[in-house]
Amino acid sequence: MKKKLNTRVRKFVSYTGLLLLLGICAGIVSAQEIRTSREGVIASVGTAQIELAPVNSNTFWLGVRQSGRPEFPKSSFLVDSARDKAVRWQPAKEAGFTGIRTGVGELLVDPQTGQWMLKDGNGQKLISKGSFDSVTGDLDSGSGKINATLGSDGHAIGVYGSGNGTAALLQSEGKARVANGVAQIPYYWCPAGYAVLAVSGNDNVPASWQQKSNSIVWSFPSATADLFLMPAATLREAAKSYADLTGHAPVPPRWAFGYLQSRWGWKNRPYIEDTLKEFRDRHIPVDAFIYDFEWYTTTPDYELPCSGEDNFHDFAWNTNLFPEPRQQIADYKEQGVHFVGIRKPRLGNTANLELIRKKGWDVHGPGTKHDEKYHCRDVDFKNPKFSAWYVKHTVPLLKEGLDGWWDDEGEGTFTTYYYWNLSQADALAKVNRAARLWTLNRAFSPGLQRMGAAAWTGDIHSTWKALAGTPTSLLNWSLAGMPYGACDIGGFSGENPSPEMLSRWMEAGVFFPVMRSHSEISRTPRFPWLYGSEAEAAIRKAIDLRYRLIPYFYSLAHETFDTGVPIMRPLVMEFPTDEKVSNLSDQWLMGSSLMAAPLLQQGGKRSVYLPEGTWYVFGTITALEGNRTMNVTAGLDEIPMYVKAGTILPLGPVIQHTTELPGGPLEVQVYPGKDTGFTLVEDDGATKDYLKSRTRRTAFSWDDSAKRLSWRTEGKYSGPDCFRSVRMVVFGPGKIVEMESPLNLSGSLSAVQVALK
Repeated sequence: MKKKLNTRVRKFVSYTGLLLLLGICAGIVSAQEIRTSREGVIASVGTAQIELAPVNSNTFWLGVRQSGRPEFPKSSFLVDSARDKAVRWQPAKEAGFTGIRTGVGELLVDPQTGQWMLKDGNGQKLISKGSFDSVTGDLDSGSGKINATLGSDGHAIGVYGSGNGTAALLQSEGKARVANGVAQIPYYWCPAGYAVLAVSGNDNVPASWQQKSNSIVWSFPSATADLFLMPAATLREAAKSYADLTGHAPVPPRWAFGYLQSRWGWKNRPYIEDTLKEFRDRHIPVDAFIYDFEWYTTTPDYELPCSGEDNFHDFAWNTNLFPEPRQQIADYKEQGVHFVGIRKPRLGNTANLELIRKKGWDVHGPGTKHDEKYHCRDVDFKNPKFSAWYVKHTVPLLKEGLDGWWDDEGEGTFTTYYYWNLSQADALAKVNRAARLWTLNRAFSPGLQRMGAAAWTGDIHSTWKALAGTPTSLLNWSLAGMPYGACDIGGFSGENPSPEMLSRWMEAGVFFPVMRSHSEISRTPRFPWLYGSEAEAAIRKAIDLRYRLIPYFYSLAHETFDTGVPIMRPLVMEFPTDEKVSNLSDQWLMGSSLMAAPLLQQGGKRSVYLPEGTWYVFGTITALEGNRTMNVTAGLDEIPMYVKAGTILPLGPVIQHTTELPGGPLEVQVYPGKDTGFTLVEDDGATKDYLKSRTRRTAFSWDDSAKRLSWRTEGKYSGPDCFRSVRMVVFGPGKIVEMESPLNLSGSLSAVQVALK
């Protein structure tokens, strides 16, 4: 009885102390309850503590613990180098608040109430009424719930970047989760001028948030709450800070920027090779075939019992398709087609399942989902011993020549894809340490992008509605830290798309970070020639354009790696003061100045909004003044696209696969109107050598008043895939001027005067 009473007393004392911190109860707090450490400032109330510390030059950490001193969280969301303990900070005080100051702003707490505030570097309050205002649960056991309120004056329009769980760019709640093609993450950027990433005590039970009037309330389902606060006046600043915290996305292999043909239902070896021949004979570019179940098993595993089957092969080849896998894959690569194979987060072989259950390597614990019967065979990639076993069995497959993985149905936990990719990265490193990992995942959690991962929007239907909603999902993912988004072009299930729908979907896909089509096994494959000659011609033209844009997109990928700013951007990222684009997502930017407005509904008509400034119709001298909406009609093979005045746009020749680069001269299009520049980045397209500065960078510059294009080429890379000559195309008023010149490799400055008058 006495023991039970003491436990109740301890719980009461712990709970009461925390309520004091959270401002629910008022109390007198002594000066001893604020102290400084090497890392920052710590406030203590009862058994609860709150710590304020800088993470790096642009991010603060605010950590709360129900008992004991806060510790910097060990989370899969955070890159190992995120915390810079050498960052300089100073103590800061204001009207009862105490905290820290860095070059980016101030974070302060009131020890009397537990309230806190965030300021930017100019002293502007970004969060004026922060608090931790409720706690429930068993504090002794370390479980519970903490609610954090981030209150500010105004800015009630919504936030950006929490993932694709809503049908708009502007969002008012974020229930962090992963599902089929859904990734909602515990992050957002607020137009008040800050971004925030929340980390709970368990990455697989993440925090969620909801907007209430001028405040946003975070709910932490744990006994700990960690907020990473990033003063950021713009979405661009937020993207950089978020990438510094969770990891910059590496540059994908160059072939991943081509057209990728996915299929569930590759029938046999002749079927694969006949399909490849059709692509080449019809001059439709393609860089990869992506294979479903059939590459390694004759029958999908959906109907297997939890015990599996003795004759199911988890790590093998279906000899009906690949009787000579190494030779076949090598032959297909000679024709420019890479191999990507599907993987599932489970096993099907009885002996393998018995082993992992005996070892305790199956999935269990908080956050595990069992909504499908096959999840009973899921494996625990987080377990290092299982990961080592998985790597051992994966290495032989990679040695046959696989180029990438298609990771499907990994939503058993919030972080399954993360630890799965870790295992795949370890396996690749044992085969080819220099190679870039490329995986395609059905969802993601923060930090996955730093592996070399892409994500796709899941099993969408073949409808115009699904097509219209895809850009919004991909833009939301761009803002949420996943710059390489894709979808099943043409839709996965439902009725087959009409020729018009597939054509329009392919045209939109030209401007998706990853251009990939796919379909369910019983539907017509998304092979362009199966939808009629008119659609085939329109799709070929679209894919040709995709390949011409690869030098531009690939250079943007290097920019994304360097800065964190995504390739595919909503207009609000580049035009933040234009209220008309605050929630616009059916047209978007690739980079800062190429705007795509593809047809997303049937009928060949749409409206297009041009932001302020002058915009050229792509590839023409037609200049249009912005800040207006116009109606556009486009033929089946036409894509409305516009280039901002003051743009240098590098284009390659039409090629059939990326291994044909350079394939001819680089075409540098100049859309005059203001001084501008662009840096073309080239590397070997396959290895991590670009991390060692083995790149070739050509900085183009346009002097608008002098009508002069100049460039300087520098760098350690000079492989055979580098462009050796440049064809300049300047879209002047009334005429187009074209000239050719060698692309100097010496590092000297080259320049050409353009006669536009």
